[in-house]
Amino acid sequence: MTLLRLHSRIVGIFCLIPLGSCSLVSQSGPLKSSIRQESPSYTLVEVTSLDEIPPRSRNYGLAQAPPFTKGDAYSDKIRQRDTLSFHVTDLSEESPFFTRDHLYQYGPIEIPEEGRVSIPYVGEIQVLGLTLSEVAADLGGKIKPVSKTARVSVIRVGRVPKTANVIGEVKRPGPIPLERSGITSIDALAYSGGTTKEEHLFTFTLRRNGRDHHFDHLGFRQNAFPIEEGDLLSVATDSSNRFHVMGAINRPITVAFPVPTPSLADALGSAAGLDERRSDPSGIFVFRAGATHEVFTFNLNNPGVIHLIQRFPIEGDDIVYVTEAPLSRWNRTISQFFPVAVSQAANSASRYQN
Repeated sequence: MTLLRLHSRIVGIFCLIPLGSCSLVSQSGPLKSSIRQESPSYTLVEVTSLDEIPPRSRNYGLAQAPPFTKGDAYSDKIRQRDTLSFHVTDLSEESPFFTRDHLYQYGPIEIPEEGRVSIPYVGEIQVLGLTLSEVAADLGGKIKPVSKTARVSVIRVGRVPKTANVIGEVKRPGPIPLERSGITSIDALAYSGGTTKEEHLFTFTLRRNGRDHHFDHLGFRQNAFPIEEGDLLSVATDSSNRFHVMGAINRPITVAFPVPTPSLADALGSAAGLDERRSDPSGIFVFRAGATHEVFTFNLNNPGVIHLIQRFPIEGDDIVYVTEAPLSRWNRTISQFFPVAVSQAANSASRYQN
């Protein structure tokens, strides 16, 4: 049987099938022609130049640093529950602080709430709110009546650090010791190991004194602020930073933004590109929900439009839909009605060509 006769036979059999039976054939989505029809539910925008490309609806980075309430959490000054050690050097054997082989040491001692410490042979001294050098100078003056040759030094051997906390989508959530001056929000994020994925996929919320301050990824970076004791920084997934790719593509998928401000080219690339066997390059659509729903359409058979998809901004929860080529639908319809016949025809055609 020749190819022509084989083709005529298949087409002849297919023509005997009622047209209504075609409704039984599955479809991957709406036809290009049906989307292009006028609809009261959305506005159709054909993108053929830069004039049809809309501006981005979401502006990132619009955030302000929270106001100070406690100031810098770190200070060298002595505070409650610091642990101090007092050392006295005295070469005079008549001095009560004289030791032949080592320094005279008093402590370690934890500073009580009232901030007063009792030193042997001297009495009580107030240390709360003073620096170590100030305490040493004060103690040195008060020790002179006991021994004029004594030299005093004060060492901090421990302290309970003031802390802030980072929780949520970070690699090491938990408390952050504020062990130096000038620790910022960026330092706190780095201490926690950073976000579990790309930073632009998250939002940041600082709770300070019962009030929440919100930041997107860019606002958080551009508005670094000092961390105070008791601050709580939470990192959460920004669920709006995603889009959906459907239709005649290699991999229908819901995609988290691959870059902070993705384009239509990024969206198509994230789905491994168009399915060359099924897709219709003239039927690329972007469905966008809003106050007035819009559907943007692209014809990639036009070389100029290929440059435009690199400029077209994808917004959160956009749906990128690629329609199926008419020939692909025809082949799929035939194969569903006559899978064996089509296979035999293909084999016969192959033998005929050989």
